[in-house]
Amino acid sequence: MNNYARLGFTALLILAQNAFAADDKRAEECRRKLVKAQQLKVLHDMDWKLPKEPKVVAGPTFFDMPIDAKEGFVETANCYLVGGGNECVSFNVTHWKTGKAVGRFSNCKFKMN
Repeated sequence: MNNYARLGFTALLILAQNAFAADDKRAEECRRKLVKAQQLKVLHDMDWKLPKEPKVVAGPTFFDMPIDAKEGFVETANCYLVGGGNECVSFNVTHWKTGKAVGRFSNCKFKMN
């Protein structure tokens, strides 16, 4: 490997490490927001057992929030689920009492049923 190739590979590794560090920092921020959401009873439960879709259960406070706050909560859940990255995973948001789907996050957008 010549010196230019080594420099390019090293630069690529540094960029990748910085991207992972940014993802880790963002994932931790999303985790903290979800802890707060659980304390406020916006989030009741969340789990992800592959190969199934994630399970996001909305608590009672979720239903009293305006739609933009609901969207923010669901985007935060997605952020945590993808480890802080910019990807999106599809999942239903279910009611904490009934277990029925009340909305869906798909293609990076949330829509109530």
